[in-house]
Order: sequence, then structure tokens, then C-alpha cells
Amino acid sequence: PADPSAGIAAVAHLLLPHLERSSRIDAVALRAAMERAFGGSDAGGAWDWKSAYDACEAATVLFMRKFGPSIRARAGSPASELSMLGRIAGLLPTHTRRSEESQALQQFSTPLALGFVAASAAAISPADLVLEPSAGTGLLAIFAELARSRLVLNELAETRAALLRQLFPSVATTRYDAAHIHDHLDDAVRPSVVLMNPPFSAA
Repeated sequence: PADPSAGIAAVAHLLLPHLERSSRIDAVALRAAMERAFGGSDAGGAWDWKSAYDACEAATVLFMRKFGPSIRARAGSPASELSMLGRIAGLLPTHTRRSEESQALQQFSTPLALGFVAASAAAISPADLVLEPSAGTGLLAIFAELARSRLVLNELAETRAALLRQLFPSVATTRYDAAHIHDHLDDAVRPSVVLMNPPFSAA
């Protein structure tokens, strides 16, 4: 697709059934889904592995939106829920290939279980306005959504920001440098919780 985020979103929907049946998404399955959505191979330049990993994370967001409430109800305790999320994350491939963009923009995705722990520690409620300044593919934001809080998302990378707009269509997504987010946010946006995974080592 001309818009890579549309292809990534399409792959996420192709991968969702794997997660629904607790089937591991290996490199073969991921490559097949990417080639189907992008109409070509990575060797031919139709897509790259960074986009493939983003698609896996987007599929996880879709899965959590669909099953997060029932997982919580079935778990009965945070420790049990953490264990269940760990098993879901275990179905996904590890990020063995890092792109130059990933390095330059310091894109370190938050593991699903860690996102749950961060959101739990923040004790997010429906009364909160949650800001995610470097929202990536939404792996932290989905926990704020599940807590029924209002969301404000920011993501510098163009394709990921476009993907967020598809995954969270009712949420405002901006594209500022998160290290200077305070200088850019509208004065009317006053978050009660900031949920983030801030590497910012280069700055």
C-alpha cells in the first residue's frame, strides 16, 4: 500500500486470529501475512521487519481491546493477569532486527506485561486524562483505554502516528518530539496521568 500504516493495520487483522486461538506467530506466518498485505517480499523492498514487528504489536492492541476485560475477569488477581499476559506475549516473535529508524528515534517497545504493570501502578481510572508522549504502537495506551480513561497520544514517527490514528480513531494523536512535549501541547490539555516508556538516551 502507498500508506505503510494501512498495510501494517491490515496485517494486524490477519494476525489477530492467531492470538485468538493461542497459536504462535512465527517468522513464516508473519512473512506470509506481510507479503499478502503488501503484495511483495521484504527482499523485494515491499516491506521491512520493523513494520512486521509493528504489525504484531498492533495485533496485540486489537487482541487486548477485544479480550482485555474478559482476561481481567477470569484472572481474578493482578498476579494471575500478569501471567496470562505473559503467555500472550510469548506467542509473538522477538525483535531480532532493529532498523536505523528504530535506533535514531529510540523506539523501544514496551512489553505487554510491563505495560500492564505501569498502568496498574498509575491506578488509572475513568476520571483520568492520560497522556502517552511516545505512544509507539499503543501497547501502553490500550491499558488506559481498558481503564476507560480519556487519552491523548503523541508519536514522532510518521508511520506509527498514522497507525495509532487507525488503532485509536477517536483519540487525538500529535507528532511532536516527546522530549519537548510540554512546549507543544495545547494549554487545554492537562493530563492527570502520564504513561510512558522514556528511553531518550540520545538526548
